Amino acid sequence: MKYLGKLSGFARLMRPVFLILGIAVITCVAVVTVYLISAHTTSSGKRSIKSIGDSVTITFDEADIPHIKAKSQADALFALGYLHASERSWQMEINRRLASGRLSEILGSDTVKIDRFMRTLGIKRAAEQQFDRHSVGTKRLLQAYADGVNAGNAHLGWALPIEYFLTGSKPGHWSPTDSIAWMLMMDFDLGGNWSKELQRLELSQFLTTKQVWDVLPPYIQGEPVTNVDFSKMYRDLGVYPASVKGSSSQSHKLPANDLSANDLPGGKDGIGSNNWALSGKLTASGKPLLANDPHLGLSAPAIWYFAHLDAPGMNVIGGTLPGIPAIILGRTDQFAWSFTNTNPDVQDLYIERIDSQNPGMYQGPQGLMPFKVRQEIIDVKGEPSITFIVKETRHGPVISDAYARAKRSIDTDRFALALRWNALDVENHSMDGILEMNRSKDLNAFKQALRNIFAPMQNIVMADIDGNIAYQAAGVAPKRTLHQGLYGVAPALGWDKQYDWTGYVPYDQLPASNNPEQGWIATANQRIIAANDPNPLTADWDLPTRYNRIVELIQGKSMHDLDSMKAMQADTLSLGATPLLDLFKSTTSSHPLAAQALAVSKDFNGDMKIDSPGALIFNVWADQLTRNLFSRLGYLFTDQYGARSYRAALTEQVQNPNSPWCDDPKTPQVESCQDASNNAFDKALTYLSKEYGSNPQQWSWGNAHIAVSEHRPLGKVPVLGRFFNIQTPFPGDSFTVNVGRLELNNPNNPYQTLQAPSMRTIYDLSDLEKSLFIYPTGQSGWVQSKLYRNLNSLWAKNEYLPLQMKPASTKRQLELNSQ
Repeated sequence: MKYLGKLSGFARLMRPVFLILGIAVITCVAVVTVYLISAHTTSSGKRSIKSIGDSVTITFDEADIPHIKAKSQADALFALGYLHASERSWQMEINRRLASGRLSEILGSDTVKIDRFMRTLGIKRAAEQQFDRHSVGTKRLLQAYADGVNAGNAHLGWALPIEYFLTGSKPGHWSPTDSIAWMLMMDFDLGGNWSKELQRLELSQFLTTKQVWDVLPPYIQGEPVTNVDFSKMYRDLGVYPASVKGSSSQSHKLPANDLSANDLPGGKDGIGSNNWALSGKLTASGKPLLANDPHLGLSAPAIWYFAHLDAPGMNVIGGTLPGIPAIILGRTDQFAWSFTNTNPDVQDLYIERIDSQNPGMYQGPQGLMPFKVRQEIIDVKGEPSITFIVKETRHGPVISDAYARAKRSIDTDRFALALRWNALDVENHSMDGILEMNRSKDLNAFKQALRNIFAPMQNIVMADIDGNIAYQAAGVAPKRTLHQGLYGVAPALGWDKQYDWTGYVPYDQLPASNNPEQGWIATANQRIIAANDPNPLTADWDLPTRYNRIVELIQGKSMHDLDSMKAMQADTLSLGATPLLDLFKSTTSSHPLAAQALAVSKDFNGDMKIDSPGALIFNVWADQLTRNLFSRLGYLFTDQYGARSYRAALTEQVQNPNSPWCDDPKTPQVESCQDASNNAFDKALTYLSKEYGSNPQQWSWGNAHIAVSEHRPLGKVPVLGRFFNIQTPFPGDSFTVNVGRLELNNPNNPYQTLQAPSMRTIYDLSDLEKSLFIYPTGQSGWVQSKLYRNLNSLWAKNEYLPLQMKPASTKRQLELNSQ
């Protein structure tokens, strides 16, 4: 009884505490409830807005695609901006800050390195200069869109998306130049040749030019586009820092807080897309079919937002990029179009020689020249502002002051690395071309609009209801001559005029095709050369695995329909794996699980199916084999692995059973490629048994190959990431038509994918209302909305939704009225 009395007394003492806790819980629940009720996660009803010209009606179909009906193009784009802000406010805010180099204002010191690099490139400054060169009509439409964005953000009120509360921030003002800046960021994401040039410079510190070509082989084996011995040239000039002399490639790792090759947009293998068109001679309907799946980084929400714009002189539906006032990929009621990345070499690094007497000067072709300089200030949340100087040469911004990889690669007392990039040119007015594309009444007008596309250069495959299929490379690229100079493969000497750009390839000399006799057109970032110009647009095309497989699938049937187009987009046979299968299956191992692993892999043919144990075993083996061959490069390998797959180098080296790259330099004996393969298999089984258990029959590719649509930046926060990220098992690999590029540098899971089809579309030109689309997340950027992730399972299983201008039903309506 005494004990019970003590408990009773304790309870009396704790009553105030319980009361306070109860009140706190009730208050939290009340606040969350009020927030969820107040947050405008789905727009409907009527809104009165000062800055709109006339009333606009927006209906949302069953796929939640908004159909914007307006009386002018300016009002249509105002409404699109309003919807982008209503649905994707945080995504637009983080993108605006990324392009402007202003992330640190809300995210703190962790993003200073990114901000400094973006300020050095001068993305926002270039956008402001380019805006003045756009047509008056385009400027007005950009302003109308920006007004819509700002009106949409204002309408959100206090109940902003959760990210704003977590970062203590609010939506900033959107300007017309923010749209152009985001276009430039998309250009940068689709570029990246400069990163390969830098890698060749880094490798040349320790390797001969021939060995550099072993690691980064030319597109056609044994046929590099330049004959220059650049490795010797750099060493003879004394380009490298003194600390490198006598050291090895095992040292000089970057500090953990510096930018790596995987921290910046662009510069990664496999950033590209697939598209193909079939003429009526190959289709059951007798009319063309067109397919497209752009391979961009997965994000939550997705990069795309689908919409329909219907206004006088404009009737177009498809994928928009929040921040840009246009349909980027889509169709009208007469034709459809698709993009893949042509991936031309439009970025060159230049080694600039600094004057030893005056570091404010550098050597030009005719003598010394002053660096252009400007001061930048980065405001950092919770810390003092950072002031720094950006330098520019006649070629462009000096990146070696802002990027540790570049700084580590040269003697910065004597040299600087500057970037020449066409997208920064003041003549870049691609927004004119994009808006003209949206206004085009037919395919001929659309082709004319493509002449105003400056950057990024794209492979545009088109088809119309009259039965035409066509291809055009649109954009600008510097003129180069095969085997002359460095051909853009490695940093050039800034003081030598022979390496300067002498103009761009004329539009009429770019690759093009109209209604080819074979009845099909396909691109997948493979080598493309114009018939009237034998000089390739770059030396760094992607491996042609996806293109070759698409051609196989097209030629494998005499007649195609929507179902066969779907099957092609879902195809997971890896032509990047098949050349390695003989070596893989000839492996011998004494590992306890070897017999079982080889048994479940014996019928594996390179098809990266989600339930395949063979696909998992093969990919882990190929990863370990790659590390066996190239990890001797030390930081020069580890810094790039993930951004580069090294598959071309691996495949080429193991063709020679006694390749010196297969020998383990740490052992006294000389190993063959078979020995390296056996060792890789042992390592693979050790890893697999640790991660997935000791029964190989229960292993599957989907256990490891997880598609992660990552929220920026909260997806990297351990607890919040589970809430904001969207994950699903996914088939394919870095080389399949249904691509899923491996993140081989990720220590937690090297086999996850952050880059896959960012959307899929199929257009049936016999009836464009039968067109289909899907993408990885959902239309909404509000994490608490069911529309944030509702498309993910459909996308993962290659299922589709209708892309219709005249949907059978609508589920809600929004009216924007002028006050």
